[in-house]
Amino acid sequence: MCKRFTRQLLSAIIIGGFICITVSKSDAIPAFSREHNTECATCHTIFPALNEYGNVFMKNGFVWTKQKKDDASTKPAAKNAVKGEGDQEKQRNKEVSSGTASPKEEEPLLGAPRKSEPLWLAGLPQTVPLSLSAALNASYNDDASYDKLDLSTRAISLLAGGVFRAKLAFYLKYNLYAEGEFDPAVSNTPLNASPPNANDLQEFYLVWRNTFDTPVNIKAGRLQPALSLWKKSDKVGISDFVTTSFRVGASTFSADAAEDAIEANAVLFDRLFVAAGVVDRNGQDSNEGYGHISLKIGGADFKGKEPDIDLDKESIYDYMYLVLGGYVYYGRNSDSLASNERNYFYRTGAEMDLVIKNARLKVAYAREHDNNADFAVPHDEQSTDALAAQAEYMFTPDLIAYARYELLNPGDGGSVQRYIPGIAFAPIQNTKVTFEYQHVADNTDSSNGDSNLYLLGIRVAF
Repeated sequence: MCKRFTRQLLSAIIIGGFICITVSKSDAIPAFSREHNTECATCHTIFPALNEYGNVFMKNGFVWTKQKKDDASTKPAAKNAVKGEGDQEKQRNKEVSSGTASPKEEEPLLGAPRKSEPLWLAGLPQTVPLSLSAALNASYNDDASYDKLDLSTRAISLLAGGVFRAKLAFYLKYNLYAEGEFDPAVSNTPLNASPPNANDLQEFYLVWRNTFDTPVNIKAGRLQPALSLWKKSDKVGISDFVTTSFRVGASTFSADAAEDAIEANAVLFDRLFVAAGVVDRNGQDSNEGYGHISLKIGGADFKGKEPDIDLDKESIYDYMYLVLGGYVYYGRNSDSLASNERNYFYRTGAEMDLVIKNARLKVAYAREHDNNADFAVPHDEQSTDALAAQAEYMFTPDLIAYARYELLNPGDGGSVQRYIPGIAFAPIQNTKVTFEYQHVADNTDSSNGDSNLYLLGIRVAF
């Protein structure tokens, strides 16, 4: 069986690699790259994992705040004199105050082509900000009772995002298709047949940037609350961090799930990011709340400004930065609107992100306390702890190796440990091929034990 699997796995890797490598270089990269006329590597290590400038771009409402020095494309065009009689200075001030000043007088974003004046006046993006993201995953589980080799895990998503006149930003992710629960009577169960994941519209929110000329951004819509330092999609590997993805009992809450929320966030003192929000969960009158704070030490700040470097005294500190973050979430949920049983819970977390040259270390801890996660009578309170640590090393801009350790201690006893090494390769910037191995040691139940899972993933965005 082992030899047979090895042949199948090698065949899948060769075929997947051949498909990716033989694709010609494409300019059809996602919407933000097209809008700003820049490569994916500007904001990503290996797509969709963000680098520090991608994090800046996201925190600033999809407005790029960093520009290259001595780049002709970032220099403002020469201002045209106002024709006709009258005071030219007053005329220019009048045009600016009325919002009719020419876009040529604005300094363009990094690498961005100059917009036509009609587009600028209408607040429209230079290009239609639409992208597609597709993922194909193959897995092999030697401990599965059936279907050990699974080639049916796939998903296609529509992505859109942009900003209008640097004031109103938006982001949308619509799941066109994703595998749902396996049903022997249906070969491919669509996403909307497997609640609680029955959300074709995964995220859609608006951002009012610098509200009333303050550092505060107001975000509203269906969004992933700003809890963790890393969004669900901000990862090199295939599997999610246990600290944000775990659920307790029958509760459907996880820290990386999208919610209907209103959030206020701001960058303070250039290196401090704070966020607070209110979540409106369907089927109840009371709202849920959360808060986040993170501090960045070293590297570019949260506005994209890099520190001064002494070229005469090179130091390791010139190539490193540290981000520390923490969050808290308080809420309640139920498994049925007809039931009077509720689960009141809170989750807290602390995280660290350390980068030294090509090496990166992520450490995360989360704790959740539920007073009735199974919606039972009588209530059964329990606390759950989760820990994750991941080390990454970038050998080249298109090759990253990583290894992760995870520990989950459910409140009802026992523990689950996962050992996850993997490697990610990007033959071109909008394509990622990942091979990941998972060894799971589960002693939460006598019927459970060790298991091994092999994953091969291909992700393309255009």
